Order: sequence, then structure tokens, then C-alpha cells
Amino acid sequence: MTEPLQTLGKPGGQILIVEDEPDSALFFRALLESEGLTAEVCADGETALDRLASADFDLVLLDLILPGLSGWEVLSQIKDDGRLRYVPVVVLSALNDKPSALKALDLGAEDFLTKPVDVENLLSRVRVMLRIRALYENLINERVGRQQAQRTLEMRRHLAKVMGGSPKVQEMADLLDNVVATDTTVLLEGESGTGKSLLAEAIHRYSKRASGPFVVVNCSAYPETLLSSELFGHEKGAFTGAIRRKVGRFELARGGTIFLDEVAEISPLTQLALLRVIQDREFERVGGEQTLAADVRIVAATNKVLKEMVERGLFREDLYYRLNVVRLEVPPLRVRSEDIPFLANFFLRNQAEKLGKPILGFERDCLARLMAYSWPGNVRELRNAVEHGALMCRGEVVGLEHLPPALQAGEPDSPGPAERPSLAGAGRLLDQERLIIAKTLAKVGWNKYQAAKLLGIARSTLYGKIEKFDLHPPDESAADLN
Repeated sequence: MTEPLQTLGKPGGQILIVEDEPDSALFFRALLESEGLTAEVCADGETALDRLASADFDLVLLDLILPGLSGWEVLSQIKDDGRLRYVPVVVLSALNDKPSALKALDLGAEDFLTKPVDVENLLSRVRVMLRIRALYENLINERVGRQQAQRTLEMRRHLAKVMGGSPKVQEMADLLDNVVATDTTVLLEGESGTGKSLLAEAIHRYSKRASGPFVVVNCSAYPETLLSSELFGHEKGAFTGAIRRKVGRFELARGGTIFLDEVAEISPLTQLALLRVIQDREFERVGGEQTLAADVRIVAATNKVLKEMVERGLFREDLYYRLNVVRLEVPPLRVRSEDIPFLANFFLRNQAEKLGKPILGFERDCLARLMAYSWPGNVRELRNAVEHGALMCRGEVVGLEHLPPALQAGEPDSPGPAERPSLAGAGRLLDQERLIIAKTLAKVGWNKYQAAKLLGIARSTLYGKIEKFDLHPPDESAADLN
């Protein structure tokens, strides 16, 4: 006796049928519902992707020939989405040819069936796919829970959006996967402008405290006499000018996260008070006697090396170890130059939208200059340069002449080879462009969808570049991609 399908997957398993032929869609739906499953039909790819984004499905039956967005595109987008890639996809095709089947499997489909579909064969495949989905669900629930798994996937997408997709950024994401769901104190160290505040915000946004406040304190913005009051609050009459009670930032951050930016700048007296808050999770307002609970997560950041400051006697060693539970070094932009095209295009799109200008991208020599520059001000300087270019641009593309004078003047002082990968033939723009595209393709395993996203160009443009530069995957050509 055949085992009921619903006992193999989770009860009431959800199946999405993407089929534009009404009779076939009705047949598949009736067949699956007769087996105790819930089935939903979408007649085109765009609607199917919208439903997948808003609801949880355990299996997708996908026709390749669809109006509008093709089944190939739908399959590609499903498998490129971190939230959806583990949803099994069974491709249905009227074409009984081996190349189509191989292409579907190469794009990530779990199975390929030819129409007209044999009923018993289809149900057998569905049983297998639901079993695989159930095993995956159990694995996620056992390790970190489905909700946290979803948060970490969303966090990775967010970091890729605001910081890029280089290996350096992925290393930070790997570390944060283990940290974001906890209340562990995190110390962010790195040069000014590298994006430490973006990381702090991401840690809060994807933590258990996401529904609470995210309170930022720039410790260098307050004199020593006022920083304690800003952090812990004060009572009326605590000092001259204290005409009313003030609620401090630790109180305002209750249930959420407090971000102590430039933490190396706080005075020894305030360091002692901060140490007590971290150790005992309680504090008093300045001039007050009531002890308040510090129900906050602490994320601290500095552009200095705290360990060196401890060795020089400029920072308390006990406070350093309290802050340094998890340390994350944010790399400068010059050592992750592959992020520059993505970030530059991201900033350009945002600025063009704000200005109401139809700017589409950068000229080749302009992008090459952005890639060659050492960016001492890091991501902040890149954003400012791109905004300057968008303001000066009167056409559809930003040229070298639209960049700030410092970038137009020529090559800046370049960091050493250990800091930034050299681009062979920097004066030869075509060779440089070929190298950038080849390295990006190699980094993402020749996933052209991901490569186009990282480079900030359309996939059709990328295909043209691949043909122009005669680039091939490693298994198809011995072309040098280094």
C-alpha cells in the first residue's frame, strides 16, 4: 500500500504549481489534493515569485514555457535566493531532450519530468521531494530554529547589499551567523569610514532585540563632564544646569541595543562606570540613588587598536576584555577592491533617484579609476565621490571628468602589494576590465546572475563582456583568470 504523501512531508504540505495551461494546472492540483496536500496554481512566473516571497511552500512544480518570465528565469531566481534555494523544484517540460534536462539540473532543479506526465511517476517524485524537504526542515529546527535561520539568511543579503559580496565581507557574515542571535557584546575595530555603524545596525536588526530601540552614542562628541550624563542620565540638581531629570541612553535602549561608537575616546572615570554596567548590568543616574537594570546589548566600535591602547595604559584592561567578547575587524576598502563596482553602482542608483536624473552607470575609464584608487576614507569617501559624480553628470553615464579633483588628478599613493591586489596592466583599461570580470566570475563559480549583481551591470551586458573578452569557465578553457 502506498504511503500517504502528507505523512512524508510536514502535515498539510504546500505545493506551488506554476503552469499556464488551465487543463494541466487543474489536473495537477486535483491529483495532489486527492493525496491530502494543499496545492496552489500560478499561471505566470512573476506571480509565482511573488507568492514564493510571501508564503512558505514545500515543493514547486514548474513548467518551462510560461508567458512573460520564462520557467528558466523563475528557476534561476529561486535557486539564487537564500530563503528559497532549499525549496525543491520539479521541472515539467514538453521537450524530451537531454540538454534541457541537464540545463535544469545545472540551474539547481531537483528533478525533470517530461509531459505528458505519468501519474504514478509524478507522485513518486513528489514523495521523494517532500521527504527531502522534511529532512531539511528538521535539520534547521534542530540546529538554530527556523526563525533564526531565516534571520541569518536575511542578514547575509543585507550585508551583501550595503557592503558588497567579497570574501572579506562573507568572512564577517560567517562570524556574525554565530553571534547575531545572542546578547554577546561585540567589538568592531577598523579604519574610519569602513562601515562599522552599518554592521552594528545589522547586528541589532537581525537579533532577538530587533523590535527594541537601536540607540547610537558617539563617545567622542561629548566632553568628559557630560558623557556620563548622556550615557546614564541625571537627576534634577545633580550639577549646575541640571534643571530637570534626564533619561540616559542606556535607559532609552532598554530591550534593544546600544552602539558605543568611538569607545576608545571615553575618559578613565567613565570607563570605570561602563565596566560596572557590563559586569553587573545595572547603573544609577548621575546624582541619583535608584539602581536601574541595564537590559541592553552592547556593540562598541573604534578606529583605534584597543589592545595597543591597553598596553600603553590609555584604556582599562578589564574593560577591554569585557568589550572584546567577540571582536570583528572591519577591513578597509583597499583590500576588498572587488566590492568597489557593486558599491559604486549602489550609491549611484540611490543618488540618481534622489536627484531625479536618468543616470545609468559609469564610463569605463571612470570605473577603472575608482578601482585603482586607494580610498583612504574607505566606503564613506567612495560614497561621497559617487554623489559628487552624480551631481556633476548631465548625461546618462558618469565620466572621469565628473569625479572629485583628487580622483581626476591621477594615481594616488598606492598601498603596498600586501594591502591591495595589483591589477596587471593598470594603464591598459581593457585588460583591467577583463581581469575584474574574470576574477568576479571565478569567485562566484561562474554564476552569471551573481556576477552581474556584484559588478553592478545587467546580465545581458555581462554576456557581451564574456564574449568580447573570450572568457570561459575553467573546465571549458585554459584561459588565465588570475
